[in-house]
Amino acid sequence: MIILILLYLSIVASLIWGRFFFFKLDAGTPGLAAITYDLAVAVQVVATLYYMLTVTQITLMVLVLASLVYASALFLFWWSIRTARSLDFAFSESVGTIVTKGPFSLVRHPFYTSYCMVWICSSFIFNSPVLWITLVYLVTFYVLSARKEEAVILHSDQAEQYKNYQKQVGMFLPRIMKWKRSNTEP
Repeated sequence: MIILILLYLSIVASLIWGRFFFFKLDAGTPGLAAITYDLAVAVQVVATLYYMLTVTQITLMVLVLASLVYASALFLFWWSIRTARSLDFAFSESVGTIVTKGPFSLVRHPFYTSYCMVWICSSFIFNSPVLWITLVYLVTFYVLSARKEEAVILHSDQAEQYKNYQKQVGMFLPRIMKWKRSNTEP
């Protein structure tokens, strides 16, 4: 359980770092959406840590699988950080550079994917109504944010390039068949 807790604390520290030092927070007026998002994340984090410290009936198999999911999410997050260099916050109305390499060649929104991996894993491990409710809110937030971000791009001078990118790369999950075909073609 110690490894799981340390991985989770590393994820939380990474998310906090990203929120304040990587994403441009002055890129729009977040308002109520950002406040409710931060609150849902805080509830998810505190509840998960509480359950990690109090629940004792977790099997070794669950601990190993959860550790793999957390480690994968942490890797995806930092790979995305390294690849992207900096991004506008989810509420931005500006279009920066479209990143299509690294994890962005697998999914269009690797940050959201990494977050979802963590929240979904925690919800499954501890099966708490609080975690499930915040999970539904957070996944909905990520889907709506991703759609809003993409709408901004699709109304910019980079729309055609982004449409081609959308056809090749899934929003949150890799398009395995397209990836397989593109890697087997000469």
